[in-house]
Amino acid sequence: MNGISEILGINFVVIGPTLALLFTTLVLLFCTITISTPVYVKKYISFVGILITLFTIFLKFGLFARDGITSYFSEKILLDEFSLVGNVLIGLVLLLTFNSFWKTSEVIDNKTTEALILILMSASGFLLMVDAENFIMLFIGLEIGSISLYALAGLNRGDQLSNEASLKYFLLGSLASCILIYGVALLYVSLSISGVYETSIAISFIGPDNVPLTSLIGLIMILVGLLFKVAAAPFQAWAPDVYQGSPTGYVGYMAAVAKASSFIVLARLSAISLRFILDKFDLFFTAIVILSVLAGALFATNQTDIKRLIAYSGVIQSGFILSGISFGVYGISASIFYLITYIIQLIGVFTVFSIISGQLSSDFKISNLSGLFKENKFLTVTFSIFMLGIAGLPLTSGFVSKFILITNLWSYEKYLIVTVLMLTTVAGFYFYLRPIWVAAIEKTDNSIGKIKISISDKVLLGFMAALTIYFGLLPNTLVNITRWMVENYL
Repeated sequence: MNGISEILGINFVVIGPTLALLFTTLVLLFCTITISTPVYVKKYISFVGILITLFTIFLKFGLFARDGITSYFSEKILLDEFSLVGNVLIGLVLLLTFNSFWKTSEVIDNKTTEALILILMSASGFLLMVDAENFIMLFIGLEIGSISLYALAGLNRGDQLSNEASLKYFLLGSLASCILIYGVALLYVSLSISGVYETSIAISFIGPDNVPLTSLIGLIMILVGLLFKVAAAPFQAWAPDVYQGSPTGYVGYMAAVAKASSFIVLARLSAISLRFILDKFDLFFTAIVILSVLAGALFATNQTDIKRLIAYSGVIQSGFILSGISFGVYGISASIFYLITYIIQLIGVFTVFSIISGQLSSDFKISNLSGLFKENKFLTVTFSIFMLGIAGLPLTSGFVSKFILITNLWSYEKYLIVTVLMLTTVAGFYFYLRPIWVAAIEKTDNSIGKIKISISDKVLLGFMAALTIYFGLLPNTLVNITRWMVENYL
């Protein structure tokens, strides 16, 4: 029996985080269907499940230290640097957004358990996605995660915008999934390959100049399916409506977990599968990057709803991150640094929104921030730090991430992209600083009253604001981690 397990590569530690989340969902189901359980018990079950998930991620580091880069489950699951960083990132997203999504789930009538299960199931799917070596396994993980998010967006059935957000997300997400799986099929038909390393081996064997056109089209279709999940232009149409319509307490989690997992997979594909033929995708990636930052900046300028503003800001950030991923290994390191710092700021912003506007709100006008500083100085300061970080002002992690990324692109002689990114950064100061002006400086007779903030929210916001400043002043620790991710591919 042990011999069969070794041949198949069965190792439950490597899928431990996914199993931990699945077990937590089963316990929640049991506590809802079989026995009557108080709501606060479900909260503790969910939180303990997340802590166990983080512990199992820690165990994976020990396995990696012993065996290095390894395939498991008949080369379906991969343990490498991208997998480990992706697992840590998704685990931290769960931990940092727990307060927001729990409070939102608690106020949704008779749907508390359903909301928690959808969140944990989506995280388990995205964990499987970043662990996948095989493209079919990647697709399965992506669908588990995505379908849960579609339902989560429309969980507030009494809100028309929430229903609309869920339907749009489902329809466009299904289209993207169809494109991705069709790309996998084309790749298998043309080269008989279905995995990340198989693609690299096949391309190096036949030579970059002999790669069939069908294979290139298949790879582009896989990329398009992933680019939809990160809301890169022109695949961003769903993002503003979903961000606006979904319950505010869920949006931070939904945006962060989808971007984290999809960008980790894109980085792995670029470093391993596409590394020999990246030049063939140069025009494709250049067009996506430029279109993303220009379209995001153009539409963000005239937004009055701040959730839609952050959605279009996410399109810009996706362009920035993709610019590094698609142009060399050092660029991948810079992009992962950018991704981590941006996710911290993104979660922080939506945590502030949920505290101000309520957990279930859809519409959230920029004018709703008017006079926030007068009675809520802590909220205003942390919100300003997050927005300044996203804008890329000095002394924040956003400035360092943009600086590292742009200098890497300059070294690769991508002067056109550098010029566009710089101009977009300058233009972005207008729509990033406008909410801060409304909240802290603009005079108004209708200022927001004193908002009661729980101790856990204060600690969480303070921690994320401190990280934004810390990585802006002392970025070396995170830079070294991101370089460790790619050092085997230099």
